[in-house]
Amino acid sequence: MTDYVNAEKQITDCLLSYTRGIDRLDPEAIIAAFHPGALLEGYQPDALVPIEDFALPVVERLKKRYSSTQHRLSNTKIDFKGNEAIAESYILAYHVQPADDENPERLWTFSGRYIDYFENRNEEWRIAKRFLRADWTKIENIDEKMPNKFILGSRDKTDPIYGLWSN
Repeated sequence: MTDYVNAEKQITDCLLSYTRGIDRLDPEAIIAAFHPGALLEGYQPDALVPIEDFALPVVERLKKRYSSTQHRLSNTKIDFKGNEAIAESYILAYHVQPADDENPERLWTFSGRYIDYFENRNEEWRIAKRFLRADWTKIENIDEKMPNKFILGSRDKTDPIYGLWSN
């Protein structure tokens, strides 16, 4: 019999491992959310991309193009059928593009959904197939910022989230 409380926790951990991996540019955290050979659809036109071919290239693209990203999940609904589950999660993703000679600093906002097919293999729930769907997008100039003395987060393993347990 499936322990759905544990299954929901594992599924939630996978979803959050992916978002942390994307925002901290950590391909290992991205891959940890998926079973080996898992396929992603919706990131490249008319293509199913294996997670192993996705994680490092997406990290490199995000590192090169944006100074910061933040992916937020909400409204996650998980439906179980034996050792399989479908999870739908709303995604609101912010991408800050630095200013260049032609454009001011810009905020790219993506609103959509992850539709994830999970499988329980060897007592591990992970994503076996992901579908990304867009609902709306927006690009806007960042003309003004909050006056502050906030410490900026790091987009790598120098961020405090990675070192707290070792201190």
